[in-house]
Amino acid sequence: MKHLLVSSAYFVVNKNLCRLIGIKATILLADLISKEEYFEANHLLNGGWFFNTESNIEADTTLTSYQQRKALKILKENKLVDAKRIGIPAKMHYKINAEQVVKFLNNLKSTNST
Repeated sequence: MKHLLVSSAYFVVNKNLCRLIGIKATILLADLISKEEYFEANHLLNGGWFFNTESNIEADTTLTSYQQRKALKILKENKLVDAKRIGIPAKMHYKINAEQVVKFLNNLKSTNST
């Protein structure tokens, strides 16, 4: 499922998800899924957790740190992503709640088909 949301050089976003949570949150989710796939392919996931930096996210998405924080808040409120600071120096670590993403998309699909 997650491979449908991401492609290496493009943002592939669900339009209905954009309408519901906004384009910036949807783009951040797509970028985090891409990063998770990288960590998974390289056997670097730690219990499903991976890290990414604000500067890296900005380079990949053009979202400023302020836009990232707002988008992350939306993703967390909808339980699509967990995030926490870990380590010294602290890095932001993320965990995609894949089951919740699928449920969320299925709910959008069933809502739009009625």
